[in-house]
Amino acid sequence: MATPKKVLILGGGTGGLIISNELRKLLSSGEAEITVVDRNERSEFRPSYLYVAFGYREPHQVSLPLSLLERKGIRFVQAEVQGIDAANRSVETSVGTMDYDILVVSLGAETVDIGYPSPWELNLALKTREALAGFKGGTLVVGIHSNPYRCPPAPYETAMLAHFYLETRGLRDRSRILIVSTMKRPFENFGPLAAKMMSQMLEEMGIEHIGVGGSPAITSIEDNVLEAATGERIKFDAAFIVPPHRAPKPVAESELVKNGWAAARNPAHGDFRSEKYDDVYVVGDVVAPNVPLGMAGTILHSYSPYVVSNIVADVKGVSIGQPTFRVFGTCALDVGGFGMAAACDFTPFVQKKKPYPDCFFLPPAKPVRIFKEFFEKMYFAWLLGEVP
Repeated sequence: MATPKKVLILGGGTGGLIISNELRKLLSSGEAEITVVDRNERSEFRPSYLYVAFGYREPHQVSLPLSLLERKGIRFVQAEVQGIDAANRSVETSVGTMDYDILVVSLGAETVDIGYPSPWELNLALKTREALAGFKGGTLVVGIHSNPYRCPPAPYETAMLAHFYLETRGLRDRSRILIVSTMKRPFENFGPLAAKMMSQMLEEMGIEHIGVGGSPAITSIEDNVLEAATGERIKFDAAFIVPPHRAPKPVAESELVKNGWAAARNPAHGDFRSEKYDDVYVVGDVVAPNVPLGMAGTILHSYSPYVVSNIVADVKGVSIGQPTFRVFGTCALDVGGFGMAAACDFTPFVQKKKPYPDCFFLPPAKPVRIFKEFFEKMYFAWLLGEVP
């Protein structure tokens, strides 16, 4: 009887959970031993960090133990990934060296703490909540330090939720909200129609936008004064700053990188193998800047079937595969009291056939907000078998 292939998945976030779950459905325990490694005991639903920041969720409501994977026949090891030796098919961790036949790197992007709160990490979301609770009026800034960063629409969602929150607290008429962005126009990375639509929404809410049109957008921030790369200086009473992002150290110091991020062989056509190694796949935020795509779980979800099909073929020797490759994303934004949604096909963009993704938008409506909340529950039920 053949020895099961060792499939080692680094990261217990969206990429690691989706790929491990789908592989387990297609490969028996006799065909593959699937192991997920993550330094954290629990997996968190990052889109709900915003809800934590605005007091609509508590931390325990947006996470579940990764040990629940064991019920599905997927081994979980809580350990810090310290190094990747792709040439020798081994990964160094805090609990020892782990070897593999197939490696999936889905370690995400790390944020650099610059001393200001934002809903981009769970602990920073709680600090954002504290800052909101103490805000009694004045200037509130939502700033994007630099590109790339997780969830490109989220800074705008943050500002619009702040608008809604301040209205309900009776503080909006004595507050100024402004966004400092790396984009010249809001949402311009989704095309001119998206930029026009979002500009109109911000104007209706009285939210100002300083578009730098480059990265970094912020040159300094201290003593309650933010200086934008345009030279404009803004004195603020509260600032929520999207921190700089970088590849995790074990990836950055490996042979898997190009321009500071993991590099896939031919992602525009569904091949997310490492540029250098056939037995290594790189997915999610850690590879997004080199695709190029935004850092978003919904986008990873769209192309994960192609990664899964290739791994199944690696193990079995053959796999029927998936239909013609497409990469797309659906985003639901909660803007307070109602939601709005966008769906984008990024395929022509990553294949360099168009300057923007093909996007369409649903008008603001309450059902979209309900969908956003529902997806949080569906995510956990699908991938970990429980709902917090």
